[in-house]
Amino acid sequence: MIRIAVVLACAGPMLASSGCGGGNKAPASAPAPTASAPPPVRPRGELPQVPGHLPRAAVLATLSRGLGAFLGRLDTEPVVESGHFRGWRIVRLRDPLFKDVDLSPGDVVTRVNGKPIERPEQALNAFQGLAMDPQLRVAYERNGKPRELVYVIDDPPPR
Repeated sequence: MIRIAVVLACAGPMLASSGCGGGNKAPASAPAPTASAPPPVRPRGELPQVPGHLPRAAVLATLSRGLGAFLGRLDTEPVVESGHFRGWRIVRLRDPLFKDVDLSPGDVVTRVNGKPIERPEQALNAFQGLAMDPQLRVAYERNGKPRELVYVIDDPPPR
């Protein structure tokens, strides 16, 4: 349960894996459709992939699967300095979904959406807040320097 703090840091691409698109990098260019090949058809309800954006439907679908779906995808360890919790160090990313995320082993995740993530209830609060939050912001440190990942969570257009 504690590892959810770092797992949230990687939620962007995992949310994108639900089939609704998203992620941190632009998709590779697909060949232009020819007259003999019809353009690809996107499944009903699926939004186009937009770099740095996550569809709300993908976020909600991922949240509905619960924390267990995340826990097996990475290894972390707590970072404590002078008796104070600093964050969760990423030890290993075990899922190819992390390839599009600017996180690496050694990075230390410190906050999610401005919320502390030291205790399980804090991490759970940050996780559950994604259902309504307008974005996913992950504060982390790399080589002692602060960095941040940001994904906008897009609501569907009104009908």
